[in-house]
Amino acid sequence: MSNLSISETFYSIQGEGSTMGQPSVFLRLAGCNLMCGGQGTQFDQDLHNGATWRCDTLEVWTKGRSKKFEDILNQEYLDRLKQGASLIITGGEPLMQQKRICLYLDYLKDIIGKGLKVEIETNGTIKPSQELIWHDVQFNCSPKLANSGNEKDQYFVKDAIEKINKVKSIFKFVVGSLSDWNEIEDLYLPYIDKEKIWIMPAGENQDLLEQSKPFAVEMALQHCVNYSTRIHIDIWNKKTGV
Repeated sequence: MSNLSISETFYSIQGEGSTMGQPSVFLRLAGCNLMCGGQGTQFDQDLHNGATWRCDTLEVWTKGRSKKFEDILNQEYLDRLKQGASLIITGGEPLMQQKRICLYLDYLKDIIGKGLKVEIETNGTIKPSQELIWHDVQFNCSPKLANSGNEKDQYFVKDAIEKINKVKSIFKFVVGSLSDWNEIEDLYLPYIDKEKIWIMPAGENQDLLEQSKPFAVEMALQHCVNYSTRIHIDIWNKKTGV
């Protein structure tokens, strides 16, 4: 099990959430258990099943190859981690490979040392194992809504949300309309500590992001939750690889 299915690696700054702006090495794993945009979008790039948006990294995480641990990060990225950069494990859905992630973190800590900082992006549908929690990672959970085009029993897993809330974690919600916030309030807020919530504006490019920022800020102010912009779009107008 000394390998992971990898889609891409890159060095940048964390674009969202509580560690926004921090230098980070990104490790994108292949595969996901949801299809945001609705089933069929992976073939025709259209929206299905009531989706109002489409996964922006779908064409990346659907392509990956198995790599041995020693081949995943080059020396430059390892040096960045030694200098204090965080490791951001993202996807797709990384927790589909969490047994291998645990082994890889053991491998990395032998190289980097105990000061290795790790964040794992997850959609909140898979419960993290106790072994992974023991690695002292921060879970950046981005739960999905009906506008993702997935069925409710696919994107809302109460037991997983509750477990992630009990450990080191934040919850990021992209909000573009009042109906988005209403679903967050009805479906997720009963199971999440309010201080862990981060509201972000919707938009896959700079123009759309600017349009939705005022609404997202208003929701954050009205409900006393955290606000985060999306730096990678603000700066590069891209959502992956930067």
